[in-house]
Amino acid sequence: MRAVGVVVILAVAIALSISMLIARDAVTNKINSVRASTGNTITVSPKGFFGFNGGGTPLKESDVTDLLSIPNVTAVQESLSEELTSTKTSLSSPTPAGSLGGQFGFGAGTGSGGEFGGSSSGTTFSIPIRVIGTNSPGNAVVGGANGGGSEKLTSGAAYSPTSTADVAIVGSSLASKNKLTVGSTFTAWNTKITVVGIFSAGSTFTDASVLMPLATVQKLADATGDVTSATVTVNSLNNVASADKAVAKKLGSAADVTSTQATTEASLAPLNSVKTISTYTLVGSVIGAAIILLLSMLMIVRERRREVGVLKALGAPNKSIISQFIAESTTFTILGAVVGLVVGVLISSPITSALVSASGGTSSNSGFVRRAGGGGFGAGGSGFTPPAGGFANRGTGNFHFGGFSNTITQIHTSAGWSTLGFALIAAIVIAALGSTVAAATIVRIRPAEVLRSE
Repeated sequence: MRAVGVVVILAVAIALSISMLIARDAVTNKINSVRASTGNTITVSPKGFFGFNGGGTPLKESDVTDLLSIPNVTAVQESLSEELTSTKTSLSSPTPAGSLGGQFGFGAGTGSGGEFGGSSSGTTFSIPIRVIGTNSPGNAVVGGANGGGSEKLTSGAAYSPTSTADVAIVGSSLASKNKLTVGSTFTAWNTKITVVGIFSAGSTFTDASVLMPLATVQKLADATGDVTSATVTVNSLNNVASADKAVAKKLGSAADVTSTQATTEASLAPLNSVKTISTYTLVGSVIGAAIILLLSMLMIVRERRREVGVLKALGAPNKSIISQFIAESTTFTILGAVVGLVVGVLISSPITSALVSASGGTSSNSGFVRRAGGGGFGAGGSGFTPPAGGFANRGTGNFHFGGFSNTITQIHTSAGWSTLGFALIAAIVIAALGSTVAAATIVRIRPAEVLRSE
């Protein structure tokens, strides 16, 4: 009964340590994954420019492309956004202007017509078409932007990032409104444009947009070399701060530079807390198991003093007697490790989920963070990042609400060979620690005293 009790208690301690090890590894992997792929972008826009507000002068493409020379910068995605009124394109917007359209100036003007073809007297006017010239069609079409869901091509294909052809990828609602399919054409800037793809993002705003090659928009809009937005990708979140300073220094007063590093770090704070908790619990569990085994072995040696005395009186060396008790304690530990490993693996997932949920609920990462004049925004827990390539910079803001806070809590636990190796090492350490004092006690036993007292 004592042996069974010792094994069960050791199994509980080892199961807790194994589950904490698995939780720690899972959280560490998630943190490393987020650091490598989230919050590692820097948004660049003309100084004082944002959406319908502000002003400024477009950046030069050569200056933006030169940002690739900055250490740790892996990619620079550039875009030039334009708005086409009904006099410049054959497309009609699928979005009704409504009262908000009038409020934002889409019908403002005097006399019979305003800038966008409306009037101040409330006559019908249409929303201009948003055209984004980008050198990263893959990133602009996949990943979500401007409040949309997960953007994806529904038909056709993306154009080459270096394309100079008169081609476009149009949003699904815009395509439906204008009866466009892959291979159809429309006019923009008095030029025939061929549709090569159609995408959907689950957002009326985004699905009313047009993506075209950056060089093509620069040529047709008479904006050669101009860029209104750029997204700089850094190889790791740890290097964003230094890259941010380098970008700001290189572009000087011509641009606003914004990063979401601070908000991403704030969102990762709960995971770092879970990592710390699991580390302390892991160490405590191993030490606790060693103490349990130590006390158990002391009790066993104390109850078997007569046996030890008789063995020593018959000439048994201390080494042989100590080996017997070490083998016994090692057996207890291995049995506890086997049971504890199975239980630890089974309970690791719910324990990790509970720890992450508890820590996540105590943090507040909402709100917007902005640096400099009007370069863009980054949000905390809501996962707000400007889309690569940027949708609608001259006519609209760069808003992308994702599920970042949900993403960092989606942690999957698994036990690999490293976990099994740790279980073996932990068992050896526990057995060694638990046998040390017991072995020292055996050495001090004198056969004559034991036999006389017995």
